[in-house]
Amino acid sequence: MKPGSKDFRIEGGITRGKRIEIFVNGDPVAAYAGETIGAALSASGIRALRRAEQLRDPRGLYCCMGTCHGCLVTVDGRPNIRACVTPVQAAQRIVLQEGYGKFDLEIPEPPAPAVVRRHVPIVIVGGGPAGLSAAIAAARAGARVLVIDENLQAGGQIYRQPPSDFRVTAADILGADYVDGQSLLSQVRELSEAIEIWSDALVWSIFESNELAIARGNDMILLKAGAIVIATGAYERPFPVPGWTLPGVMTAGGAQVLLKSQRVRPGTRALLAGTGPLQLLVANQMLDAGMEVVALAESASMLKAWRYLPGLVRQPGLLKQGLTYMHRLKRSGVNLLRSHALRRIQGETEVTAAVLGPVDFRGYPVQGNEKTFEVDTVCIGYGLIPSVWLTSLLGCRHEFNPLIGGWVPYFDHNMQTDLPGVFVAGDGAGIAGVLTARMQGTIAGLYAAVHIGTISVDTAVQTSLPQLKQLESMTKFRYAMDRIYQIYPDLYANMTDNTIVCRCESITAGDIRKAAREGTKNLNDIKKRTRSGMGYCQGTNCHPAISAMLAREFDVDPAGIKMMTTRPPARPIPLNLLMVELEES
Repeated sequence: MKPGSKDFRIEGGITRGKRIEIFVNGDPVAAYAGETIGAALSASGIRALRRAEQLRDPRGLYCCMGTCHGCLVTVDGRPNIRACVTPVQAAQRIVLQEGYGKFDLEIPEPPAPAVVRRHVPIVIVGGGPAGLSAAIAAARAGARVLVIDENLQAGGQIYRQPPSDFRVTAADILGADYVDGQSLLSQVRELSEAIEIWSDALVWSIFESNELAIARGNDMILLKAGAIVIATGAYERPFPVPGWTLPGVMTAGGAQVLLKSQRVRPGTRALLAGTGPLQLLVANQMLDAGMEVVALAESASMLKAWRYLPGLVRQPGLLKQGLTYMHRLKRSGVNLLRSHALRRIQGETEVTAAVLGPVDFRGYPVQGNEKTFEVDTVCIGYGLIPSVWLTSLLGCRHEFNPLIGGWVPYFDHNMQTDLPGVFVAGDGAGIAGVLTARMQGTIAGLYAAVHIGTISVDTAVQTSLPQLKQLESMTKFRYAMDRIYQIYPDLYANMTDNTIVCRCESITAGDIRKAAREGTKNLNDIKKRTRSGMGYCQGTNCHPAISAMLAREFDVDPAGIKMMTTRPPARPIPLNLLMVELEES
């Protein structure tokens, strides 16, 4: 498709920013102020953003959250820029990248970075529902709070807001999540004297005494805090199948970013495969955007869901919402397939079709007719995994949760980890949804205020009673959901030896199996032997799949698999920030 020959932007609900022009491989492409590079290219029909270094295979937008680093492009002579989170600028020169790209030696060097040292009473890492709720609670308790968020603006995934250059003209079109997010953000603004927010800021390391190293603009900031609240959220479980690295394959959450924040359609004809209610929501949002949803494959059978009805009815509003989503999809002619999972994705340079097949209650492929659907977009959504890179860097104790299928930090009833003064909240502490995230955030913020001496324990106990009471009901509802949509290692039985497992380094399932057969069942040893986990995402998109392989194929207890060690910088940062002379600051 010729760039610009079709516009995938969604009209209605917003007025975009100023129309500008960018250049992609020398060709002019229309964009709007506030859009990310990835959204502008996707809106113009450009899906293949780079070719990977190892196999030279095409890659495109995948997570749209800056986590997977699959959308790296060269911008104004600087390679390896994440298209999904980098805003467009007028006359920007973008090159669709080959491999690692080439640095233009003619461009001026960046200015010498400044080193800033600062102390704050409470720092909150993550500006989603949990982090903002923690900030509000701590500020109302009399504490001064700094919120650090990687995104360009606060809100997180569920409350993701349109860019500041966009003007909202019809909030109802943007949905209830936008309205709820605005309500929470308005509370933050009312407390602006006590709450400071740093957007587009990266926590990339931890130094002694829990000193956070932060990259913000051209500054290297070393931050000490009286208490730390970690609300880093979650990311979508990787599900390697043949073809999953093709342009046009995205996580369900990645598609949601384009739809909700950027107001861009991920494609025209979509298939969703995964498990859980997020699929239903995203499919409905696609219909709202004018997309055709061909099929939705749910890996769970639902035959025994009635067992957990007592837990589900504790949240009748959420149950009704899910049934409403499902009814609309049926009315719209969407193929709803139970006990089916993604087998493979077809296409040469981008997605052209997806193949589904039946599975048993543990996700293992069973004999039966495979179903092929011609689509240009495939969304993968096999649940969420807590993002624990920061609690890992801090050295917090973690425990394996078999219902989540991943590791979570230990915390007590006050949301405090085993490290005094370090608190967690939200999906980073275990997948439980937005309502639980907000309640946990409030509790964490209150007890962070207790830790620094702003309020007493008795005050925190009395103030947190409503949240604790609601949490009890939500915990039973969440347990029911986790049992219904539980992920088992057998779901990963479909990986052939040629299936790419590590997206960053193009390491295949065959490479992982070879390392395991040679005698190692340790993730860090496999990392050393194969380079899986050494790429930009630091194992985010291969760690869960490799763990499932070890459990399923090599009889390793999942709870006994040690997490991959997180090494600083935990997030890629400009090299010049690593070269500063800290002792002279």
